[in-house]
Amino acid sequence: MTTAPAANSPEVIGDIVTACKALAANGCDTGIGGHVSVRAPGEDALWINAFDRTLGEVGRDDVMKLDYEGNLLEGNRFISPGWEFHAGIYGQRSDVNSIVHTHSFWICALASMARPLKMRHNLCTLFYEDQVMSPDDDFASIGPVIGTCSTVLIPWHGGITVGRSLPRAAALHVTLDQMARLDVTLEPTGAPELPTETRLPMRKLIDEVAGYLEQTWDLMGRQAADYRHRGA
Repeated sequence: MTTAPAANSPEVIGDIVTACKALAANGCDTGIGGHVSVRAPGEDALWINAFDRTLGEVGRDDVMKLDYEGNLLEGNRFISPGWEFHAGIYGQRSDVNSIVHTHSFWICALASMARPLKMRHNLCTLFYEDQVMSPDDDFASIGPVIGTCSTVLIPWHGGITVGRSLPRAAALHVTLDQMARLDVTLEPTGAPELPTETRLPMRKLIDEVAGYLEQTWDLMGRQAADYRHRGA
């Protein structure tokens, strides 16, 4: 069983703000509605950003804590109704400690094709045998299909990535957006996919050997700092 790492409130809030700013810097901020959450260690509770701010606008005062029944424990702002699938996934998956959901243009474009991401780039292998389609965005739909996967695509809506840590879930989400853009752009050309036999070895090389997602999170931290510096 994987448990959430111990963390104090200021650290968790700061990480969520960093993730939100970095997601925005990467083009995943298309308006109101995206949310980033972190499991509260040792509690049936989670931290999540308020609903009435874009990801790029999220600051420390925009991060709330609520329990799995939707009761606010810290803060007094309105939370997206999407909190329900966050709580449901945490309750079902002890290995998941962070969840990211956005309506990124390119993720939405891919989701609207009602099919999984195709393997048209080596980074796509991070999602090989690790993505599912959900018919809707509520936990009643997501719960039965997510299994042990890290990525959920919701047709005509958007996408969800989960991870054992916020850095992993957020970095995976940015990578999903980038690969969705490539996939959707290439679709009319009929570009071929990577050979099946190369996909798992490539995924292991990128994730386990190169530590691509960890390096991407470091990059996202720099992007978030630059986003703040520009006064966004």
